[in-house]
Amino acid sequence: MQKALMEMNLQLHHVVSDITGKTGMRILRAIVQGQHDSAVLASFRDPRCKTSEETIRQSLEGHYREEHLLALSQSLSLYDTYHEHLAECDQFI
Repeated sequence: MQKALMEMNLQLHHVVSDITGKTGMRILRAIVQGQHDSAVLASFRDPRCKTSEETIRQSLEGHYREEHLLALSQSLSLYDTYHEHLAECDQFI
């Protein structure tokens, strides 16, 4: 996911300490679903996130090219698949 963000010139991974946390995942999923307005994306910030909404907004100004959005979408899909497999292992154990 981080590589796709870097190619899009988005700096979210530098301002959100855990990109796989609530704030990061809400924003990434919204980007993949077509939301590219940095102010709207920043509004998905979890209240517990230490980074300000304005800082997050600034980090989300970049290039939303189709090939990078596809790479991000595929990365999220793989992330979800890995978590499903981990859940299966946890149930087995």
